[in-house]
Amino acid sequence: MMVALCLGTAVSCNQEMIQEDGYGYLGIGRLDSDLSESIIVKAGDASAEDLVFAVDVRDASGSVASAEDHRSVTTDNPFVLRIGTYTVVASSGENLNAAFDAPYYEGTANVTISPDKMTTLDLTCSLANSLVTVEFPDDFGKNFTEYEVALTNGVGDKLVISSSPQNGSSLEAGLDSKAYFAVTGSLTWELYLKNTDGGEYRATETYTGVKAKQHYHLSFKLGEDQSADGAFVLKVTLDSSMDENDHELLLDFDNSSLPSFSSNDVFGAESGKTVTMTVESTTTKILTAETPAGLKSLRSVHGSPVLASAGLPENVEYAGASAELLKTLSDAGIVLSQKAGATSLDITSFAAALPVGVYKIDFYAIDAKGHYEVFTLVLEVISDVDAEAVAAHAGWASFAQLEGRYFTTDVPDGLTFQYKESSASDWIEVPTADVQMNASALRFTTVLYGLKPSTEYAFKAVSAEDKETKEITFTTATAGTIHNLSFDSWTDSDKYPNASGYDIWDSANSSGASTTTTPTSDAVEGNAAKLESVTAFGMLAAGNIFTGQFVGLAGLGAELDWGTPFSSRPIALRGYYKYSPQTINKTKDPYKDKEGEVDQCQILMFLTDWDGTFRVNTNKKQFVDLDNNSGIIALGQFNTSETVDGYKKFTLPLVYRDATRIPNYVVIAAAASRYGDYFTGGVGSTLYIDEFEFVYDPAELTEDEFNQVFSKVSPF
Repeated sequence: MMVALCLGTAVSCNQEMIQEDGYGYLGIGRLDSDLSESIIVKAGDASAEDLVFAVDVRDASGSVASAEDHRSVTTDNPFVLRIGTYTVVASSGENLNAAFDAPYYEGTANVTISPDKMTTLDLTCSLANSLVTVEFPDDFGKNFTEYEVALTNGVGDKLVISSSPQNGSSLEAGLDSKAYFAVTGSLTWELYLKNTDGGEYRATETYTGVKAKQHYHLSFKLGEDQSADGAFVLKVTLDSSMDENDHELLLDFDNSSLPSFSSNDVFGAESGKTVTMTVESTTTKILTAETPAGLKSLRSVHGSPVLASAGLPENVEYAGASAELLKTLSDAGIVLSQKAGATSLDITSFAAALPVGVYKIDFYAIDAKGHYEVFTLVLEVISDVDAEAVAAHAGWASFAQLEGRYFTTDVPDGLTFQYKESSASDWIEVPTADVQMNASALRFTTVLYGLKPSTEYAFKAVSAEDKETKEITFTTATAGTIHNLSFDSWTDSDKYPNASGYDIWDSANSSGASTTTTPTSDAVEGNAAKLESVTAFGMLAAGNIFTGQFVGLAGLGAELDWGTPFSSRPIALRGYYKYSPQTINKTKDPYKDKEGEVDQCQILMFLTDWDGTFRVNTNKKQFVDLDNNSGIIALGQFNTSETVDGYKKFTLPLVYRDATRIPNYVVIAAAASRYGDYFTGGVGSTLYIDEFEFVYDPAELTEDEFNQVFSKVSPF
């Protein structure tokens, strides 16, 4: 197709406007026919009179002008365009992936609009898809009662050219039909024949390098009658001006040499017939493809999101499977085994994991001669109960998530969980309003709160119809603590809150040489810890306490080992404090700019899975990087410059960075001067702390505090 495009002024009276405003004109002058053999489309397929072209004019920003009918755009009625360069696209027909008698023509060219001259553009439009036709001899029906060719470009629908097409189907047509395909680079044909004796024959082949404007004419012809044990010689000719290939295929109706499928006796699967199995059935299920002539291809195809989520991709080629694919299949519960002439797929574990439903998988076996066989596996998974318990996610001391699955199409009436302490006799039923449904996965969950630490529980899924279902047990985590969180016990030797036989708490100031950390009876109950920032050797010595050990002096600073062994997972630290801040009057780099500000206290706690304690060196500025240390599992910190005259209760949520790791150490630290590690603070700033405790039950936190704990990760 030739579309002539005229550019420039339309009439002389417009010349001045074009020059002043920077506009020009684009018009379509004529449409010529060029549907010759040179573009591989028969001359009778279309003509200039038959085709209407849509025209679209585009610049870098997109479409700037268009017309549905090229005939409406003429030199008397042109597009008005700014001066510049444009891309013009003309097209006729709908660009479908696969359709009968639906050619799509397209042409593209670049054009420059000028204000002072007439320019003509010739745009060639040609077939943008590929054409396939099929031919059988006139007397083919004497030997065969059914014959058809299925065609696909590997994407979307198949088109079937058949001796007896299905009425009303847009995907089947008679033998004289023309099939058009979007260009994907490949074309596959599948031949099916059924002879007058009921024998069936299948063959297939895939062509690559398929391009636009190519006409594939598949001419199937029987050779001379050379009967030999019920076989015939079939000559297949690809008629294309691009390529011409002859393929000779042997019609062999001896079923012993053609591809075939079988299943193990216990499985008993037959193509197209439904096999019924119960959920989690462990009965061995093996499907075998036998190819006596050698295996060329073995594929499985399905369109089920459930099968895909279970680990079976929608389209799998098993012949020559890579190690990566074999591992993917094995992880999904599919084991591939091969021996001479046979390939077996053991799907026992895969099928056992499927939820209730009906699943259809098509298997295609192609042998070395191009013969193929199709096996349709239909699995119906059923259950004798509506639902069952699946698992408990119970890594916390006082709460756990229960997970179940249901086996019906719709959510069963009354679906929920019942639970109890394993030693108890009565079940507790979870309100249905507290159960969350995942309809796409047929799963349901709930979270139990207020559980006892270190306690075994049992739970089950129930519905209005089923109360006696499978029970699963789980044990909640421990609710650990560390010695003397109340700060009541103090030794006389080092004045730190460690009772005899314990070595939990220490201070950054050397033993016996500092009075920054002392016990006090000014407490919520019993004793409390008083932390006061003082001057030592002309520098600030912040009142402080931490879990760990003072190692020794290091220059003008100290070496400390932070952390004490601990393996539980609290969600917050709670306690009491009061604070009397002073103006910062002692500074060191990098906080010299803090001088004159009101001092701040700090209370800090974090859980780690370090291999050992962390060596702090205040002289070398070697501290724990709270933001980036990879060993930190959860962190909470509290800073304030507020004066608090009487004891005030605080709750410090621990923000978890990982909900799967178990800690080895806990660090708790408090200081009267937040920047005391850098010898910066106010002399006389005093912090009192008392009655610390770990929080494990979410019911003891506000909603905002609990949300902080799991703001970065899910608890399950």
